[in-house]
Order: sequence, then structure tokens, then C-alpha cells
Amino acid sequence: EEKNPDLEDKEEIAKQIGIGAVVFQELSNNRIKDYTFSWEKSMAFEGETGPYVQYTHARAGSLLRKAGVLKETGINTALLTDTAAVDLLFYLYEFKDILIEALEKYEPSIITRFIVDVAQAFNRFYHDNTILCEDEAEKQARVALVYATKLVLKVGLDLIGIKAPDRM
Repeated sequence: EEKNPDLEDKEEIAKQIGIGAVVFQELSNNRIKDYTFSWEKSMAFEGETGPYVQYTHARAGSLLRKAGVLKETGINTALLTDTAAVDLLFYLYEFKDILIEALEKYEPSIITRFIVDVAQAFNRFYHDNTILCEDEAEKQARVALVYATKLVLKVGLDLIGIKAPDRM
């Protein structure tokens, strides 16, 4: 209500965030270690939480809606040279290996840790770059990176049973 008073379907999104927060905290700890559950920690929109990852996914969706149509071909990723973009690209590149490791070790916390890292890298990229810049080639490259990030966050959340709302 506070962050987006005009949000449609608030109850359903609140349910997705609440359930996601609890599931995320349960799965974010190594399964062979004890921990103490905390409502305050699990429901926070900052830090290593489900709502933080869900909010980052929604932010990426908002950027994509503002950007309009993304070209399907001819995107020049060589224009993504700043440190934040390169760091984010490296994280996205590792996704397949992270999934294999989590599967082989039967350890969902590997996925939760990874999507938190992706969300943090995306937020640095978003902070350091104007995504919807005037240079069309640069804009397309940055929007493509936003799209790839949103997709990885959605798949990562889906794999651990958490909804990824497009708006929050």
C-alpha cells in the first residue's frame, strides 16, 4: 500500500510476497545447519530476502514495460563494458552451472544465494547506468541485459517454488 497505492490485485501480490518470504528464508539456509526464523528478516525488502529478489524482478519488469519493444537480433553486447554490466553478465553466465551444482548437492540454498547475488548485481547495474538512454544501440544492449536478468530471477524463483510478480 505504501510503495504502490494504485497496484491492482494487491491481495494476491501480498500473498505471493508473504509466502515467498517464508519459503525463501527456509530454503536460503544450508539444509544441514540450524538457524532461527525471523519474521522481520524474512519480510524485509532489503538484504538477502525473497521480497528483495521479487522486488528486483518487478523493477526489471517495470523497466521493460517503459522500454517498449526489444529487438530480437542485432543487439551489440560489446557496448556493455562498465564494471556493473560486466559483473552482471558473469553472474548470468554462471546460471547453468549453479543449477547443476544445486541439483547434484540437493541444496536449494545454492539457488537462493545465487539469485540474491544476481539481484544485487542488477541493482548496481541499474544504479550505475541509465537504461533508457538516448543512444539506441546502447539502450537495446542494456534492455537486453535487463530482460536476461528478469528471466534468470523468474526461473530461479520458480525453481524454489516462489512466484515472481511483475508488479509490486
